[in-house]
Amino acid sequence: MHEPPVIDKKRLQACLQDQYDLVAATIEYLPLGHDYNAGVYRVISMQDRAYLFKATTRTLYEPACLVPAYLQDQGITSIVAPVPTTSGALWTQFEEWTMILYPWIDGECSLTGVTHAQWKEVGSIFQRIHQVSLPPEGFASLRKEHFDLAEYTQWIHTFETQHLHDLSHASASQRAFRSSWRERQPAIHRAITTLEQLAKILQSRTLPLVTCHADLHARNLIRDPSGHVFVIDWDEVMLAPKERDFIFLRKPHAEAFFQGYTDTEVDWSLLTYYLWERVAQDLIYLADNVCFRDDWTEETRAQVTQTFHESLGPGGNNLRAASEASAYLASLSSPSPLQPPFLSQV
Repeated sequence: MHEPPVIDKKRLQACLQDQYDLVAATIEYLPLGHDYNAGVYRVISMQDRAYLFKATTRTLYEPACLVPAYLQDQGITSIVAPVPTTSGALWTQFEEWTMILYPWIDGECSLTGVTHAQWKEVGSIFQRIHQVSLPPEGFASLRKEHFDLAEYTQWIHTFETQHLHDLSHASASQRAFRSSWRERQPAIHRAITTLEQLAKILQSRTLPLVTCHADLHARNLIRDPSGHVFVIDWDEVMLAPKERDFIFLRKPHAEAFFQGYTDTEVDWSLLTYYLWERVAQDLIYLADNVCFRDDWTEETRAQVTQTFHESLGPGGNNLRAASEASAYLASLSSPSPLQPPFLSQV
């Protein structure tokens, strides 16, 4: 459950007019997405043009705005990039909020309903993205893959040694979350151990890096009424091996994707690493929000606690995908390797 940012709509209207010369006729809050540090609004201008206005308390990661704008300038029209302010900036500060304006794209971005033809189009779009060379000067703060797990392991160590058993000021849902973590602790430690083993192998290799969206799934793909696909939400963009963009591909969508993305060679060591990394990222993100945010309702905390518990159970999609990838990777050295668990045979 999303809760709207505490921002008066009249002040939002003033920000839009001052920074974008946009007079808003209506501003409607939309409880969308899984970023609990952000809120989005649908804005209709007096000229009846629609926009999406995003407010976030996250520290601004500038490449999230700069890279999609650059890719769009390179002719990839399926990229949704920010609308510049009157001064040409791609974002603006409003009190403690970073505000970013986007064109509104009418269409669907649900997890289901992406057709075979649209997944093929997505494959073609991402092959173009991965082939684009960044400007010689690059983007100073663009993250680059180093397979460094220090941030994850330190967070988990601190949480388990300092906070996991501290119930002195915990609400009912926070106590339930800690109980679930303790119950799932062996699975959590196995995930981190597997991730560390893969990272050690990959750190010794020299790998080609490309511009990766790093969060490619159906909710970040808007399909308009004519069937065209637009890629949104570049908050995780980074330089990494291309496999970073393959972690949410599953059969039969993967088969369609690779009909458009014609470079079908997949490095399973990399893909397996990224699948386990996603498991770790999700665990930390959920724990951090439930246990350390004071602006959530108990209902929201309880819902996220249930999501956490299910994610490490038999029905946890990301955990299952990572486990299946590990099994396939281990089988590659045997005379009769397993079939790839969710990608098409390559």
